[in-house]
Amino acid sequence: MPKGQPSNFGNRFMKIRDNASERIKRIRKRYLDGIAWISIERAKYYTESWRETEKAGLPLDIRVALAMKNVFKKMTHYVDPDDRLAGAWTEFFLGTPIDIERGLFNNVLRVELDRLAMLAHQVKTNARFAAFMLRKHGPLGFYHTLRETRAVGAAMPSIGLKTMDERKINPYSIRPQDKEYLLKELLPYWKDRDIASRLARETDRAGLFSGDMKAFAAALPATTSRMYTFVSTGAVVGTYQGHLVLDYEQALRRGLLAMREDARQAASENRLTEQEKNFQQSVEIAFDGVIMFAQRLTQKIEEDIGNVVDPEWKAVLSEMLEVCSRVPLNPATSLREAIQSFWTVKVATELANITNVHSAGRLDQVFFPYYRSDLEAGLITPAEARELFEELLLKIMTHNMRPESNFIGDFYQRYEGSAPVTLGGLKRDGTDATNDLTYLFIEAADRSKSAVNVVVRFHKNSPEELYLAVADVLYHGTSSVSLMNDDICVDAMRRRGFSLEDANDYSITGCVDLLASGKTGGIGFAAILLSRVLDITLRNGDSRTLVGTVKDAGIKTGDPDGFASFDQLVDAFVAQAANMIKVIVDASNFRDRFFAENLPAPYISAFMQGCLENRKDVTRGGAVYDLSGILFMNSIANVIDSLHVIKKLVFEEKRFTFAELLRAIDLNFAGYEDIHRMIKSVEGKWGNGNAESDELARQVTTRLFEETYKHRSYKNGAFVPFINSMTSHTYDGRISIATPDGRKAAMPFAASCNPYNVDRCGPTGVLRSVARLDFKHILGCAVNVRLHPSAIGKGEESRRKWAALVRTYFGLGGMQIQPTVASTEMLREAQQNPEEYRSLIVKVGGYSTYFVDLGKEIQNEIIARSEHGGG
Repeated sequence: MPKGQPSNFGNRFMKIRDNASERIKRIRKRYLDGIAWISIERAKYYTESWRETEKAGLPLDIRVALAMKNVFKKMTHYVDPDDRLAGAWTEFFLGTPIDIERGLFNNVLRVELDRLAMLAHQVKTNARFAAFMLRKHGPLGFYHTLRETRAVGAAMPSIGLKTMDERKINPYSIRPQDKEYLLKELLPYWKDRDIASRLARETDRAGLFSGDMKAFAAALPATTSRMYTFVSTGAVVGTYQGHLVLDYEQALRRGLLAMREDARQAASENRLTEQEKNFQQSVEIAFDGVIMFAQRLTQKIEEDIGNVVDPEWKAVLSEMLEVCSRVPLNPATSLREAIQSFWTVKVATELANITNVHSAGRLDQVFFPYYRSDLEAGLITPAEARELFEELLLKIMTHNMRPESNFIGDFYQRYEGSAPVTLGGLKRDGTDATNDLTYLFIEAADRSKSAVNVVVRFHKNSPEELYLAVADVLYHGTSSVSLMNDDICVDAMRRRGFSLEDANDYSITGCVDLLASGKTGGIGFAAILLSRVLDITLRNGDSRTLVGTVKDAGIKTGDPDGFASFDQLVDAFVAQAANMIKVIVDASNFRDRFFAENLPAPYISAFMQGCLENRKDVTRGGAVYDLSGILFMNSIANVIDSLHVIKKLVFEEKRFTFAELLRAIDLNFAGYEDIHRMIKSVEGKWGNGNAESDELARQVTTRLFEETYKHRSYKNGAFVPFINSMTSHTYDGRISIATPDGRKAAMPFAASCNPYNVDRCGPTGVLRSVARLDFKHILGCAVNVRLHPSAIGKGEESRRKWAALVRTYFGLGGMQIQPTVASTEMLREAQQNPEEYRSLIVKVGGYSTYFVDLGKEIQNEIIARSEHGGG
C-alpha cells in the first residue's frame, strides 16, 4: 500500500456490491443470521422402517429403499413465504437432517448436545492423549509440546465445553422433545449398528494399521466426528461414499414417471440373479419414494392455499402449485418447471444420501433450452430468470450444513460451497458452450452472495466477455467464482478413460473434482499428507508428531545421513509415498466393499446412468465410470521447499547433517536458531518462477501422480489424484512438528496448491511455478490467489490485463485458479467488525465460504496469504 494511504483504502477502493431484490436480501439474511435446527424426522422414520423390515427379513437393498420411502411418506413439508421454489429437506426454514444409519455424526450428537457428556468425553480423551504422549516422549517431551504449541498461539485441539447450541461457530439448536427422543431412543438403537461404527470395527479386525497406529488414532484429542479415519500418520480415508452429480437432465427431459417405468421393466426381466432382482426392485421403490416426496409437497402447497388469507401469497402459492402439479413427475415444459424439477429431485435424493456431496452440474446447459423457449415466447425476462437462479444458489448453499464436532467447527463454517454449479466451457461436440445463462448465473452469484462455488470453465476459444464478467463480480466481492482450464481438464479426463464427448461435458463436484455428470459413481475420499510422508522418510519409516512418535508408520528406506546424493533422498521419498498410496488403496477398497455389502444407494442409482443397464447398485460399480480419489495435501509447497532447502544446505553446502536437522525440527528450532536462519535465507523456493525449484516440483509430483496409475479400485475404477487441502492444512498443522522448510510446529501448512507465503514475484511468478506441474495426471486442483482489488481494477483496460494474465497461465498449463479479492485491511476489519462484512466471501481450500463464519485460526491463515496488487 502506498505510504500515507488511509488504513481503510482497500475497503473504500472496493465496495461489496449488493444489488439483489429485497426478497433475495431477506432470504440471505435469514440464512446468515437465523438459527440452524437439527431435525430428527429423517432419523425417526428411517429407524421406524428399519426395525420393521429387520423383523420381516427383507433383502438389504429393498430395506434401504423402503426406509427412505417411509421418510418421504411421513416427513413434514415446509413452504416459506419467501419461496418461489418449493421444497425443503426438513420441517424448518433452516435445518439439517441426520443420516443416523451411516453414523458419521452420531457420536457428535451423543456427546456435544449435553455438557456432562462433553465433560466425560474430555476427561477420557485427554487422559488417552496424555498417556500416549508421556509414553512416547516422557514428561519433558510432554511439557515441550505444550509449550511450543502455546508459543505460536495454537493450543491442542479441543471440543471445549460449549454444547452445540452455545457454540460461537457453526451452532445448532434442537427442540427439547426432539433432543430427548434422539438421545434416549434413536442413538441407543443405532449404537454399534451404524455403518461408521461397524466399519471402524471391521477395519480394526482386518489389520489395516499397526497397534502403534491404533494407539495414535485413539490419542488424537477432541474430535467426536467419524468423517475421516487415520490409517497411517500420513494417510487418511473418508467414511462417506463420495462426491457426485446426478442425471438431472434426464429427469427434466423425461420426468420421473417415465424413468420409473424403465425401472419396472428392468425389474421384470427374466434371468436376473437374486441380487440383480433385489437391486432393480430397490430402484423402482426409490422412484416411488421421490414421486411420493413430490406429491406430498404439492399437497402441502394445496393445503396452505386453503389456509392463506393474504391474496399476494395465495397467488404465489397458486403459481407454485401449478408448477409442482406437473414436475418432476412429467417432463418440464418451461424454465420455471425445469428449475423446480431439478430442485425437487435434488432435495429428495440428497435427503436419502446426506453426506454424499451432491453437486448441481452444468446448469447453464441443462436449463438453457427451457430458457430460450420461454424467452422467445415472451413468458419470462432475463431478470426474472436471474432471480430464480439467485434463490436456487442460496437454497443449494443450505444443504451443505453438517452437525460437525466443535473441534472441526473451529476450523469450519456454517456454509461450505463444495457443491458447485459448473458454467461455460465446451459442448459435447467440442464447440463453445457459453450462452446467455452462463452470464445470468454469474450475475446471480454476485447478487445472491451465496457461498456456493460457481465454477466457470474456459478454453482457448472462450469469449473475452466471459473473462470480463468474472472479473466484474470478483472485483465487487463475490469470491465464490473460480476458473477452470478445459484444455487441460479434458486431456486429464481422457487419460483416465473418459470418452471425448463425456470429457468435453465434464462437471465439477466437491471442491474441485472432475467427473461426467450422471455417469460417474461417487468419488470416494482419501488423502496423503505429504509433509508427514517426508518426515517418515527422514526418520527411516518412523513418524513424529506433536501427539507422539509412531514406529514403522512407513517402510525402511535407509538412514538419510547415509545417502550419497540428493537423488537418493528423492527416491526414498517417492518410495515412502508409493507405500502410503498403497495403504490408502487397500483401506479405500476395504471401505467401498463394506459399503457395497452393507449400505447400497438405490436413490443415487436411480439417477445414475449405467446402473439399471449393468444391474448393479452404484456402490457395486454400476455407473458408467467410477473413480476413487486421493487428495495430495499438506502440502506440495512445504515438501518442495523442504527438499530444496535440504539440497542446498545439506548436500551442496554441507552446512549441517540430517541428524542435526532432525534435532532442530524436533525442538522447533529452539537452540538451533542459526539453522532456522539459514533455512529461511535460502533463495529460490517454489512460487517465484525459479527454474530449479519449479523443475523439482514438476519431477517429484509427476512421479507421485504416476503411482496412482498402478492401482484399480474395488469397483474396477481408477484411483486419481487431486490437489486440495480443504481446511486440513490448518488443523493437521496443529498436531504437526516443524518442517525442514522452516515452518514452525503447530503452524498451518500451505493451502492446496499454493506456495508457502515465500512468493516475491507477484502473481506472475506464482502462476508460472504452479503451471509447471503436470496437471494432466490429476482430476482437480485448487490454486488460491489472494488479490487486492486493484489487481483487477475498476476499468475495462485493467480487467483485460487481468484476463490476459489468466489466459497466459492457462496457456502455460495451469488447471485452475480461484481468486479471493479482498485486501488485508478489509479482512482485518472484517475480523473486528463481522456484522459489517456478513456477506464477504473468501476461498479456503477448494471451496468458498463467508469469512466471518470461520474460526480465527483459519481467518488468520487467509490473511497471512500473500496479497498481490495494491502496491
